Amino acid sequence: MRIVIAGAGEVGTHLAKMLSIENHQIIIIDPEEERLAPIKDTLDVLTYNASATSIEVLKDILQKKTDLFIGVAHSEDTNITASILAKRFGALKTIARIDDTAFLETENLEFFKSLGVDSLISPELIAAREVLNLLHETGTTEYMDFREASSRCSSRNSMKGPL
Repeated sequence: MRIVIAGAGEVGTHLAKMLSIENHQIIIIDPEEERLAPIKDTLDVLTYNASATSIEVLKDILQKKTDLFIGVAHSEDTNITASILAKRFGALKTIARIDDTAFLETENLEFFKSLGVDSLISPELIAAREVLNLLHETGTTEYMDFREASSRCSSRNSMKGPL
């Protein structure tokens, strides 16, 4: 699978690591060279030091069949614009990271799909849902019984005589 990631911050870097392990062809775009340097030194990915909204760069990258475009730059404007352009240049599926959760309302999702953004994600909303799920879980996830171990220790100590 050929995947283009716009943004080499924490989310983009993590995605590149996870997806490159699965033998996908990964291309990561970021305008800041210092973010790309550690990625190209440690991962088997292609890097572009450019803006993800550069028409020339996207045309060049998306000439070959691209299965997935993921916009996870720090700016939701960049992610949305880059995803729209990527879809127009041939990306089969596009995902944009957003901050404004109002975009996730049903009528807004349809609007973004009509523009070419297939999915919108909000990491903060995902994290909040995970925390709520953990709070609603009841029961013990791990249990250790120390009673037997402590009784064995005390019986061994009582068998010792004076030195």
